[in-house]
Amino acid sequence: MNSDLKENKVEETNIKKIKEILSSDRGVNAGIVFISEAQNKVIFGAMNPIYSKVLEIVDEIKEKFSIEVEVKQITTEEWEKWNTEEIQQTKTNELNNSNKVLPEEKLENNEFKEAIKLKDKEIDDTSLQNSDKKPKSLLQEIISNELSNNLKDKQDDKFDFFELDENPEEDEELDIIEDSELEDADDPVIKAAGSILSTCSRLKASDIHAEPLEDRMRIRYRIDGVLKEVYSLPKAKSRAITSRIKVMSKLDIAEKRLPQDGRIRCRINDVISDFRVSTLPGKWGEKIVLRALQSDSSMLDLDKLISSKSELSMVRDMGSSPYGIFIVVGPTGSGKSTTLYSILNERNTPDVNISTVEDPVEYTLDGIHQVQVIREKGLDFSRALRSLMRQDPDIILVGETRDKETAQTAMEAALTGHMVFTTLHANDTATAITRLSEMGIPPYLVGSSVIGVMAQRLIRKICPKCSTTRQVDKEKDHLAFEHNISTLKEANVVDLSNNSENLCPVCNGTGYKGRLGLYEVMKVNDPIRELIMKSSTADVIRSCASDHGVKSLLSYGLDLVKDGLTTIEEVERVCLLND
Repeated sequence: MNSDLKENKVEETNIKKIKEILSSDRGVNAGIVFISEAQNKVIFGAMNPIYSKVLEIVDEIKEKFSIEVEVKQITTEEWEKWNTEEIQQTKTNELNNSNKVLPEEKLENNEFKEAIKLKDKEIDDTSLQNSDKKPKSLLQEIISNELSNNLKDKQDDKFDFFELDENPEEDEELDIIEDSELEDADDPVIKAAGSILSTCSRLKASDIHAEPLEDRMRIRYRIDGVLKEVYSLPKAKSRAITSRIKVMSKLDIAEKRLPQDGRIRCRINDVISDFRVSTLPGKWGEKIVLRALQSDSSMLDLDKLISSKSELSMVRDMGSSPYGIFIVVGPTGSGKSTTLYSILNERNTPDVNISTVEDPVEYTLDGIHQVQVIREKGLDFSRALRSLMRQDPDIILVGETRDKETAQTAMEAALTGHMVFTTLHANDTATAITRLSEMGIPPYLVGSSVIGVMAQRLIRKICPKCSTTRQVDKEKDHLAFEHNISTLKEANVVDLSNNSENLCPVCNGTGYKGRLGLYEVMKVNDPIRELIMKSSTADVIRSCASDHGVKSLLSYGLDLVKDGLTTIEEVERVCLLND
C-alpha cells in the first residue's frame, strides 16, 4: 500500500518547479496559488478559475509534468494569505521535512478555510518565537523596515532617472576651474590671473585688491586684517587681467561703466576655493576686489574663538536659548559670521531644524538649509525670512539685518517661539539697541525679543618668535599703567622695501601671525530691558551694562595685552579709547 502511494506521489522536484511557475509574475498576475498535492494530482486556488491566464498555466503544467490539475475557487482574502512569502516558505518547509499530504476529500470549502486558519496560526506562532520579548515601537518598525530594504545601498541604482532631469544652467554655476587652467596655460595673462588667486591661499589672505593706477596695476592682499601690496603689474596688462578675472567670474566683459558682482570657484592645490568678486569703475579703469569665502568648518569652534571663560559661558548660554533674538555687531570682516556659525555648529543636531538666509553663503554645514539672497529675482532678506516662517524652523540665521521689515519680521519670529541669530552694523552693544530704534522698531518689540547683544573685533596676534618684551613707561604708556600692566610685547616689523633678507620665517617680517577676537557680551537683563522700553540713549544703556559686569572691547583687549598675546598698538587701532 505504501509503495503504491509512493509511486503515485508527485515528484518533489516537479513540485518545486510548479511553485516557481506560480510564484512568477505571470502566476501572480493570473491570481493563482498552490494549495496542496495528492496522488498524482496537484490542487490550485484561483480567484477566477475560468480566467484565460489561469487556464493557460493549468494547460502548461498538465502538458509539461503529465499530472492532473484541479482548480478551486478562492476569495481575494484567501489568495492574499496564501500568496504571502511567509506562507510559501512555511509550506515549502513542510514538504521538505514531513512530506505530509492534504487529501483531496479534506479540501472542501469548510475544511479549506480551516486549513488557511491553521497556516495563519502557525505563522503567527513562528513569528512570536523569533521576535523579541518586548514589542517594537512604531518608530523602531519604520527604522527596521528602512534598514531591511537597504535603501542606502540602493540609492545610486534606484534613482538613476534623476540624472535625466538635471538643469544644465545650475551645473554651469557650479563649474570648478581646475589648476591646469590657472597655471599650465601658455598665455601670460591667464598665468598671472591664476597666480593672483593661488597666492591668496598661500598667504591666507581674506581679500584680494586688483587696482589699476596711473602708471601700474597694484595687487594687494588683506592679511590678518591689514592690506599688504605684493605685486606690481605693468599698466599695459591691467585691462587684460581685469577681463580675464571677469571671464572667470562669468561677468560681462563689455560692460565697463557699471559695477558688477560675480563668483569664482576654483581648485588650488586640491582644495576648492570660492571667491566673491566685485568690480567698480574708476578713473584709471575697473578695480576688482575678491573676497575669499572660507568653507572650512573645522574652525567653527567657540572654544578657539573666545578666550575668556566668562564671555564664552554667556555666549553659550544665550546661544542655547529656546527662543529670542541674539545680535552680533561689528564692522565688515570682524568675524561675525564665523561666531554665529560656531554657535549653529554646536546646536546642529537631527532633532533641530536650522535654516539660514545669507548674502553670500560663506560656510557650508551639513544638515542646515541655507538660502542665498538673489535680489535680481526679488529674493531679499525680508521675503526669504517670511518664507522660512512657513518651513517649521527651530533656529533661524539672518545674515544681516539691513531694513525695518527684516528686523521686525525677525523679532516677531523670536516672539513666536523661534531662536533667531542675526548681525547688525554698530560700534558696540549699546549702540546696537539704539540702531534698532533708528530703524523704526518699536521699543516694546526690541525689549521683549532681544535676549543678548555681542560686539566683536579682530586684532592681530603678535609673532611668538621675533617679538620682544619691554617694561611699561609710566609717562608714555598711560593706558597700560592705568590697567596695571607691567610688561608690554613689541612686534618686530621689518620694512620690506629696505630690507628683504633675514626675515622671520613665521611672520615674514610683519611682526604678527594670526588673529584674536575681542568680545563685548551684553545679556539683556531686567534693568537693561527697562531702559530699552524707555528709549534710553546708548550712553545710559552702556553705563547700566558696565555696572552689571559687562566688559568693554577695550578692557577685553587690554587683558590680552596683559597675557602677552598682542600689542597695545593693535588694541588702540581697533578700539575707541574713550570706552
